[in-house]
Amino acid sequence: MIEWVGFLITIVLLLTLSRVNLGLSLAVGGLTLGLFTLTTSEILTIIFNVLTNPSVILLTAAVTLIPVIAGVMQISGQFDRIVENLRVGKRGFLGLSPSLLGLLPIPGGALFSAPLIKKAGENLSKEVKVGVNMWFRHVLYFVYPLTPALIISASVARLSMYTAILYLIPFSLISIAIGYFFFLRKAEGEMNYETGFKLKGLFIPLSVLLSAPIIDFTLQNVFNPPINEISILLGVSTSLVLAIYFAGSKISILKKSVEKMNPWNFTVIMIGIFIFINIFESSGIGSMIALLSPPIIVLSIGLGFCLGLITGRIHLSASILIPIFLATFGFNSLPPLIFAITYFSIFLGYVISPVHPCVGLTLEYFDAKLTGYLKTMLLPIGVGITIAFIVFVIAA
Repeated sequence: MIEWVGFLITIVLLLTLSRVNLGLSLAVGGLTLGLFTLTTSEILTIIFNVLTNPSVILLTAAVTLIPVIAGVMQISGQFDRIVENLRVGKRGFLGLSPSLLGLLPIPGGALFSAPLIKKAGENLSKEVKVGVNMWFRHVLYFVYPLTPALIISASVARLSMYTAILYLIPFSLISIAIGYFFFLRKAEGEMNYETGFKLKGLFIPLSVLLSAPIIDFTLQNVFNPPINEISILLGVSTSLVLAIYFAGSKISILKKSVEKMNPWNFTVIMIGIFIFINIFESSGIGSMIALLSPPIIVLSIGLGFCLGLITGRIHLSASILIPIFLATFGFNSLPPLIFAITYFSIFLGYVISPVHPCVGLTLEYFDAKLTGYLKTMLLPIGVGITIAFIVFVIAA
């Protein structure tokens, strides 16, 4: 009984403190769970092992650098140049501009893509404009290898990130199709561009975004490094160097980026996640949950969606749910298809969560109401959940 009490208190702390600081909530949640289930010596050993694990250190360093890249590209106007040189028509612009601006974690980033949607979507209702911004801003979270939520979730699931992406590609295409049917097809007319197309303006910033995953994938598959995380750190570091190089004023922009993005928050998040996961795996809670015999489909789709909705965070939801899978069903790593269905279900809850900061910012910008937005999202979310169920029943 005392273990269940500790687990429930841990979940409450995670949900409450995550609104203040996600990394802190995970660390405090893990320590709280440990106090109810482990000895002090065991807790300290787990923390020491996390802080000295080379894989954790390298992955944490890589994730910490990603927001710095975002800041450099934002401050130097590299993101703006990508958007200015997209020549994909109105519907393509409405879908691609928030998607590209959402590739790297920019605080308040929803407000950068919102004006572009307002400009291109004059004939759309306020709620549909919010839907476009929210849906397409996060739709590439399924396949872009520098997405912190994807990196963290795949790591927690003990999957190669590229294996995870392979299984997530169909869900990314499904999400794009849903978004097009419910949002983009309502956009009419043509785009008016103020300047001519510049290939250089498009190619240079895209090379910054794509260099990291290309280097990471190449090193992993050609040189097979002794620690996989070495390749992603080298890839991210190269991307940062290119971003700084193309930014012009190198030192000042890098300094502004660090000050603006506060990348140390990501350091704390990564350490907190691994402390929580390792304590959870040692706590015995997974075995207790296994005795309840919960169906995988209920955990994957039902609990996944609910956690995304309640937490407004993909990585927090994955950090809570995936260890339950591993401990309950005895997986050495989460089966890739189950991972993909779970990730997609979390996304569906996350994209409409009232505690997701992008939701509030976009609603405020377009002067829309949450109730109206939820009504607009009801059908696309319902279709997404239905597809997840069908895929699970047929293939899982």
